[in-house]
Amino acid sequence: MALTSVAVISVLLFSFSPVILFFLISIKDYVFFLLLNVLVMTITGAIGVRLFYKGMRDMVSGPEAIEQNLRRYLLQGWVLLYALVGSQLGWTLRPFLGVEGEPFQIFRPEIDGNFYAQVLRSIGTLLGWH
Repeated sequence: MALTSVAVISVLLFSFSPVILFFLISIKDYVFFLLLNVLVMTITGAIGVRLFYKGMRDMVSGPEAIEQNLRRYLLQGWVLLYALVGSQLGWTLRPFLGVEGEPFQIFRPEIDGNFYAQVLRSIGTLLGWH
């Protein structure tokens, strides 16, 4: 199920590439492009993880209600942890959205906070709050 969900996420990300390319060509705002990629990855990740969750939930149906609830809570916790760790790991290893004028780097020395703080800063910058 995990491999299937990762494959679905990959195919969905590939299908969004023409949209991303259109905005890359037409809009030169780095913050907008960064938030657009976050939005696309959130949508595709949510679809893939939902597929994984539904598949696992259907596979682990147990005979006892208490055991089934425990399995469901464990699965929900794992999905939440998968999302949190995956987004932070993607932020730490962010070679795909490089900084304009800087060379390509897989590991950047300046982490500059975490993923969630940077998304909030980018939204503030885009709305003119900074």
